[in-house]
Amino acid sequence: MLKITGAYLDEITYDIPSQNWNEDDWDKDFSAMKDIGIDTVVIIRAGLRNQCIFSSNVLKVNVDNDLAKLFLEKAEKYGMRLFFGLYDSADYWLKDRWREEVAINLKFIDEIWNKYGAYKSFYGWYFVHEVGGNKLHITEIYNSLGEKCKKLSPEKLILISPFFCGRKGAPQDYYTPEQHAEQWDELLSGFKYIDLAAYQDGPVFTEDLPEYWKITKEVFSRHKKTKLWANVETFSRDMPIKFPPIDIRDLLLKLKAAEPYVEKAITFEFSHFMSPNSIYLAARNLYKRYKEKIEKED
Repeated sequence: MLKITGAYLDEITYDIPSQNWNEDDWDKDFSAMKDIGIDTVVIIRAGLRNQCIFSSNVLKVNVDNDLAKLFLEKAEKYGMRLFFGLYDSADYWLKDRWREEVAINLKFIDEIWNKYGAYKSFYGWYFVHEVGGNKLHITEIYNSLGEKCKKLSPEKLILISPFFCGRKGAPQDYYTPEQHAEQWDELLSGFKYIDLAAYQDGPVFTEDLPEYWKITKEVFSRHKKTKLWANVETFSRDMPIKFPPIDIRDLLLKLKAAEPYVEKAITFEFSHFMSPNSIYLAARNLYKRYKEKIEKED
């Protein structure tokens, strides 16, 4: 069975509630991740709009708690690799002002590297601008940011997490598997610096996932520079609220669909939707059921 070995860290809360954790709470969660085999964590974004997880001169934000430092230190303590997410204005790049998005991120990359580049757990960069296809000048954004990151830190890998633009996520404007393949064949031809791509599976109905994964793998086989990962979402898009933890049966089906095609599975997002420490009781139960399953497999 394909196992989840990576997890996002989300504390610039976009669409999920704060758990109001302190350092001890985060330590318990890193320990719980380690206990089920998670070896990689990804800060989903260090900055969002006017928020930041550390005090930033670039973003002109001051905070009391340096979560970036905490995450890097916990990753070192538990022997994990960390990908450091960049800044999402939630504005410029969505309004055809991609150069402004790039400009502020280039300064932000310098600030991150100067403050945190020496940490052993700092394994790579995460580009936070997520797309389902060739739009929003994503090639120009990725190539501009990638050139900067590789110049500063040639050995650090660059991770992105695009999404399958399926019927579930975009019922009026979805891509068929063939259209998806066309889009990503073109994009991967233009990307110069992307090492890893972990596709979000949530926007596709579970029964359609094998077809999307199969054709995506065919595309990536032609573009060997970028490795294919899965971002197996542990929250449910099927309920009328945003968002409850997923049913274990659906999670196992999604892992099975991705298994023949990907090198690694990460998830958005462990701490809320799969953790034994989550504010959601269903997440605590999901952790128990998942742990039982992988222990039985072993």
